[in-house]
Amino acid sequence: MNRRAFMAATSGAGLASLLPADSARAADDNDRLPKFQSHPLPELGSHWPTFEKLSARCRPALSYLSDAFDDPADWCDRARTALLNHLHYAPPTCDPNPESVETVDLGDYTRERVMINTTPDIRIPVYVLIPKGLKQPAPAMVALHDHGGFYFWGKEKVVHVTPEHPELAAFKRRHYGGRSIADELAKRGYVVIAPDMLHWGERALYLDKDPSRISRRTLNDITHDDILAFNARSWAHEELVSRTALTCGVTWSGIITRDDVRTADYLLTRPEVDPMRVGCVGLSLGSVRSIFLGALHPAVRASVAVCWMAEYQPMAKSHVRNGIGFTKLVPGLYADLDWPDLGGLHWPGALMTINGLQDQLYPLQAARNAVDKIRTIFDKMRVPEKYEGVFFDGPHEFNVAVQDRAFDWLDRQLVRGV
Repeated sequence: MNRRAFMAATSGAGLASLLPADSARAADDNDRLPKFQSHPLPELGSHWPTFEKLSARCRPALSYLSDAFDDPADWCDRARTALLNHLHYAPPTCDPNPESVETVDLGDYTRERVMINTTPDIRIPVYVLIPKGLKQPAPAMVALHDHGGFYFWGKEKVVHVTPEHPELAAFKRRHYGGRSIADELAKRGYVVIAPDMLHWGERALYLDKDPSRISRRTLNDITHDDILAFNARSWAHEELVSRTALTCGVTWSGIITRDDVRTADYLLTRPEVDPMRVGCVGLSLGSVRSIFLGALHPAVRASVAVCWMAEYQPMAKSHVRNGIGFTKLVPGLYADLDWPDLGGLHWPGALMTINGLQDQLYPLQAARNAVDKIRTIFDKMRVPEKYEGVFFDGPHEFNVAVQDRAFDWLDRQLVRGV
């Protein structure tokens, strides 16, 4: 073998041909460029020292725990204004122009499918569940669905609609103990509204050449593989949705939040609803939506945020890729307010946060720190009874036992406590 042949044989694939099969595979693996790295390594690799320094300097200027603030009402005005500014989205107000397109009798309650305007240009579908036999306006809840990497359904994750597709039923078993939480709340006497979020359910991403079973949502014809492909495509388009929103001068989180606020506005127009007894609840991204809604809407008196309460800076090293998605990002907010600071904006209402001890989407210590911070905020506001921070021994889910505890707490805030 001459030198040129040896060099060829000992470079790249040539080297592998001279090694035993197992060694060749190991050489290939070691030579392959990794796509990413994960906890405990920093997700940004050699970029992390730069961002580590930026994270260390992040001191939210508007935290209520600052010595500069001691009046809850004044602080809420200032902090709420900052949050709204950072969302970069302030669409004109409008009449919801509700149109009831379907009513289904479910025994103890009815379910309406209603189309409403959240802006002059955006019209969205919602379900409204109404207990029967109401003799006076009832307490009401906004039920906010999750992300879950599961896009073909949105509001149906929290509302039971027959026939329920096997893929959706399996998702609910994994994340909700097999329950539809909006229906559970309706059985307890709440009027419940559940909207689709942009990029989910009827508002999901559909393309011109989609098969008709997808574009028409013909559930009997949709397969397991269809759902996997739809989820993968929707996930892959999240960056484009967010970039397009920014290109249009707005944020995706702003669109989601304003839609939820306007959904609550419509709920308050319903004659069945007592406007003094309104709450919201959600899991995961639904928890994020609950934090935003309770922070921004004055009629929301009690919020339950399940499996998404943590300080953001401890997440920066290795919990952004799968933890802080485009739907959660509010550019510039964290120079003014950390995530637990938004919990304080629920004053004078009540807040319950729930975290799983086995949740992998954020460091457990970041969740503990956040709960301690919120508790300190409510103590400083002199209303410690308005906050309850719960940890349960489980993963990222809203299981039946946790639901029952949350619903009992909501009853105390909005039903028995009135």
